Amino acid sequence: MALNRNALAALALLVAPLAARAEPGFSPGEQLDFTIDYLGVRTGQARISVGQPEGDIWPVIAQARTDGIASILDIREHLVSYWDAAHRLPRGSDLQAIEIGDRHADSARFDRESGKAHIRVVRKGHRSENTYDMDPVALDFASAILWLRFQPLAEGARYEVPVFTTKGTFVLVASVVGRDRLETRAGTFDALKVSVGTNFAGNFASKRDTLIWFSADERHVPVRVSADFAVGSVVATLSGYHPGEAVARN
Repeated sequence: MALNRNALAALALLVAPLAARAEPGFSPGEQLDFTIDYLGVRTGQARISVGQPEGDIWPVIAQARTDGIASILDIREHLVSYWDAAHRLPRGSDLQAIEIGDRHADSARFDRESGKAHIRVVRKGHRSENTYDMDPVALDFASAILWLRFQPLAEGARYEVPVFTTKGTFVLVASVVGRDRLETRAGTFDALKVSVGTNFAGNFASKRDTLIWFSADERHVPVRVSADFAVGSVVATLSGYHPGEAVARN
């Protein structure tokens, strides 16, 4: 069975300025662990953690790798997204990846003042750099999921946000479509079910909207993600959770 290499990256990325009182979102010190199933079979694991801030910038670290019967396919992803907590926007990201012997390093830097995205890819000794126009308030896909954690997520609510890709900007639409009670290795959660329209192409063209269940409390922890791509269905389920720490206001 071949696990498409982007499946782990897509879900690892899914998969952060807070006062001492409880507020929606995430904060430094938070750690989420996930198991990943592809076509109903355990094939990987992922971890998302929020590192120590450097001023207003919080590093959000996503790691994923194959395991289980997919261990023979060496796929490892390590991505750091630089989250601007003051503006709730990403400043850029760095990705180091090994995908069945193919090593590559990708970086993105977002210049909000000029409305430009600077993208660099290093693969097989070749380096390419390109600059793209971007909406100054656009997110990337991973940060759009983080952004959702700050929203009220009221039942029946609908949220829209521009998302940058190198193919152009699209409007991500997320709707809260229900409430479920989910049992996971990390515990039992009352969760809000959110339908998210994506803009993936090729093997990752979606047959339906991606579904994300967020905990129905102020943290909005992603508890489960279910996506049905052209290459098959992928489900990520929370297996461990450590909360972050409150950050004092200036």
